[in-house]
Amino acid sequence: MQKERKNLSFKSASLDFLLSFLWGGHPAALKVALPYAPPIRQGWMRFVVSAIVIFLWSRHKKISLLPTKSELKPLFQLGVLFSVQLLFLNIGISKTSVSSSVILNSTYPIWVITLGHFFIRGDNFTPLKFSGVLIAYLGIVITYFDSFGNSNFILGNSFCLASGFLLGVRTIFLAKGSESIAPMKLLMAQAFFGSIVFIFLSLIFENDPYSFSIILLLSILYQGAIVAGFNFIVNIWLLKNYKPSQVTVIHLSQPIFGIIIGYVVLGENIGLLVLLGAVLVILGSILVRKNSN
Repeated sequence: MQKERKNLSFKSASLDFLLSFLWGGHPAALKVALPYAPPIRQGWMRFVVSAIVIFLWSRHKKISLLPTKSELKPLFQLGVLFSVQLLFLNIGISKTSVSSSVILNSTYPIWVITLGHFFIRGDNFTPLKFSGVLIAYLGIVITYFDSFGNSNFILGNSFCLASGFLLGVRTIFLAKGSESIAPMKLLMAQAFFGSIVFIFLSLIFENDPYSFSIILLLSILYQGAIVAGFNFIVNIWLLKNYKPSQVTVIHLSQPIFGIIIGYVVLGENIGLLVLLGAVLVILGSILVRKNSN
């Protein structure tokens, strides 16, 4: 019998807002460390740290991370898909503003709804969902307008948008084929394959010399232990115990947190087009999620 999930309490909602705030800080954390390590190198460092956190937590909770034979294929597919998604995200963040990157990567609910209509039985478009998709797409276009005249920003925005799309694909993949796999195994597969893929690509494409700094150390700890470790583990707990619609709607605050953190940490200007794009993407996401859970 499936466990009935509860409504979010004030404490659990506050914890969920904390997760959203921490996720919103990821682009700024990566960008602030770019003078010391290129984006792909930061990626494998993040994956290694997150793997350690996931392993220690699993040992503490006595959760087995050894996959069964039937789990190997979906875990491999998930690991590769997640690696490609994070590759687009890290490179995209390095080439555009924090505000644009966090807005465009946050479009994944739009892609989930669009793809779900074709791949998830019973998850059909409604007029409300369709309106939300159109509004969010308008937000994407407006966010791009803010990048005109800067070819690097346009490329970075495209990579971040691709990351948002692949995040939607990964969500659909998990919904279709991985319900029976323990969540901690899914997280470890992402960290394991991500480490391998990113180390390999970094060795081929990144020739920057290694340099240690406190800023880089803190950035990697934030990206790996906090964002890819603590956040993912707590988010799994929230989704297991509380209604997913209430948990995920709070994550729509990520673009706002990201924009604010980018301004405070990096001094990035906040343009009106970016703010308008963020509002439309958030509004569209609210509408498409309204009847999705």
